[in-house]
Amino acid sequence: MRVLIVTHHYPPEVGAPQTRLSGTARFLRDRGHDVAVATAMPSYPTGTIRPAYRRSPRLSQRIDGIQVERTWTFARPGSAIRLRLANQLSFTASALAALPAVGPRDVVLVESPPLFLGFTGALFSAALRAPMVLHVSDLWPAVPIELGALSQPQAIQAARLFERGVYAASRRLIVVTERWHDQLAAQGVQPDKIDLVTNGVDANFLDPNTEPARAERATVRSSLGLQDKPVVACIGTVSYVYGYDTILEAAALLASDPRIQFLIVGDGSQKESVSQTVASRGLTNVTLLPAQPHARIRGLLAAADLSVSALLPMPVTRGQLPVRILEAMAMARPVVFGGEGVASRLVTESGAGIATPPSDPAALAAAIAVLAADPARREQMGAAGRTTIMERFNRATVAAKIEASLRRAIGR
Repeated sequence: MRVLIVTHHYPPEVGAPQTRLSGTARFLRDRGHDVAVATAMPSYPTGTIRPAYRRSPRLSQRIDGIQVERTWTFARPGSAIRLRLANQLSFTASALAALPAVGPRDVVLVESPPLFLGFTGALFSAALRAPMVLHVSDLWPAVPIELGALSQPQAIQAARLFERGVYAASRRLIVVTERWHDQLAAQGVQPDKIDLVTNGVDANFLDPNTEPARAERATVRSSLGLQDKPVVACIGTVSYVYGYDTILEAAALLASDPRIQFLIVGDGSQKESVSQTVASRGLTNVTLLPAQPHARIRGLLAAADLSVSALLPMPVTRGQLPVRILEAMAMARPVVFGGEGVASRLVTESGAGIATPPSDPAALAAAIAVLAADPARREQMGAAGRTTIMERFNRATVAAKIEASLRRAIGR
């Protein structure tokens, strides 16, 4: 197949979508498909376009042997909604400038969010006479509505109409959890049009038993001054929906225990707030690092002894399965998760960790303390988590399902 991937975010940016999409592109390339990517100039998560990409509104390059066409996007530092909308809408429009460079295509794979790209993808689809497959990695506009960022009735109605239009324009939809499959079906999307393809991780790269992983554990712990403390890692985008207030309150409850050190790695809309809380409350048991290239994630997880994650209690988060949880499981690190829904069930039923109620820092702290004091239980849970990843969430298996969905879209 000749595949075009349309996405706002792609390496050299770091983050879960960037890693997943570039991994999918490489998988398709290795399977003999002709893959091209239309994406924006890299600006995430700082809000500043990198110096090497500022010279032109259009740029062609090759990454991992894959054709990548970049177009201009408005980018400014800050977490204000108007800035994020301007960033998303500017690329929605400018991406069309890449159309002449991508050549003939059989299918167009569009990443959402931002859902605005569904409009761009539909135009690509019409111009190239190629069906559009929409990869729904988060439900929009459900997220901004439930967060209160989108509250005016007219705006909500318009957003819902746009959502239905994008779904109708898509030949197929890919969703990452069964809950979202059921939710879209309840909204009127034909069930046989929806493919369930979970998130996945590169279990070969995230293998704790390799010599590089063991060496990286010692190097990272030494460089960060972690000594022999049990380290609790939280690695990923620092945004409101992930419940960092709950995690920091749990850290405050454990501050009197000198054995436990938290390691929070990432950037995002809530990073400044997290930094201010750590400083104002004197949380010396919390180490903060900026977002890191994906190549360093293995070493950071290897340096940890367990992982912590939390999601706010909202209807949309009950259907989320954060990649940060899967990455920790792949590295055989037990997971303490504060939340409910799909992620909570996975952690509990796989035996990969302990799930606690949402927004309950006391329960989160208690679970962390229990695992920090019990290396044998950590090892048992870590092994169970890695087994689950190998059986259900290995990236090669997931990418093959995406390939199958693209084939179905073009009738093969």
